[in-house]
Amino acid sequence: MNVTQIDTVGAVAGNPGFTLRPAVTPGTRYELAGGGTEYLLSSMAAEEANGNGTDSRIAIWSLTRTATLITPNPQPVLRKSLINVGTYSISPKADQKPGDFPLGQCVNDTTLPTPFGPGCWQLLFVDEPAHDEVISRLDASDTRMHQVTFADGKLWSSLDTAVNVGGATKAGLEFFVVKPKVTGTGVSGSIVKQGYLGVRNNNLTYPTVGVTDAGRAVITFTLVGADHYPSAAYAGLDASSGVGAVRVAAEGKGVSDGFTSYKAFVGDPPRTRWGDYGAAVADGGSIWIASEYINQTCTLAQWSANPVGSCGGTRTALGNWATRFSQIRP
Repeated sequence: MNVTQIDTVGAVAGNPGFTLRPAVTPGTRYELAGGGTEYLLSSMAAEEANGNGTDSRIAIWSLTRTATLITPNPQPVLRKSLINVGTYSISPKADQKPGDFPLGQCVNDTTLPTPFGPGCWQLLFVDEPAHDEVISRLDASDTRMHQVTFADGKLWSSLDTAVNVGGATKAGLEFFVVKPKVTGTGVSGSIVKQGYLGVRNNNLTYPTVGVTDAGRAVITFTLVGADHYPSAAYAGLDASSGVGAVRVAAEGKGVSDGFTSYKAFVGDPPRTRWGDYGAAVADGGSIWIASEYINQTCTLAQWSANPVGSCGGTRTALGNWATRFSQIRP
């Protein structure tokens, strides 16, 4: 097997290409121009793209002559251009509503009887940690472009961004519907529709867009904040009217309580790894969506009962996230 690496260092306004996200096609209406073309989108605000945390451009890429990839002499060509969009920036971490967080509470506990002495922490560590863990704030990604779909002659995608909702800065999302054009000398894209989505007192993280072959779309995400434990949610998306109302596919039941949330395990400050990642895929006229959420809750007493950490078989000792799959008919 022959492999060719195309280096993008300095390719995007002097910056490297960052997480070039290739487009998937739900049906068979592929882009045939340019000898067969694969489109990609990328963003520019993240540190890995030499960004300063904020930008108002995205990049569109085309890998043309893809028909030659099955020949003895493949000749693909990668080109790109920039598209001006609404400003996006690194999201704040997503706050959670209060509730039981038994793994963190175990680290804090110094009185629970254990075979190793008093203190639940002794079930987890040899050396005594600090007992100051708190409910975590969930990671909301870094403005990288998420899943891209090529459907109805358009590119559909989204990314995480800070949004102002009700006078507060929260994690939200920006979506893009782009009309691509490839020629013998380059690629360009024009915005068909773009916009933002946020929910007052709450956060939206790790969005992804699924689109049917007919151009009916759904944007999915985790909804979390003052009103919702981490929940699987979605909204309709239309190339003409934009985004619709936020709907909950599966309501979260409790606080995210994984080991990456706590200093005793990962150092200070902790970073709650979250979302790795949402997905959406068309199946005829339906779209199957997958989002991370929390499908259980339990107390410290339940967590520390045998078998330790299982809360009756609803979680593992060091994590309690789940993935919700739902079928949506947009």
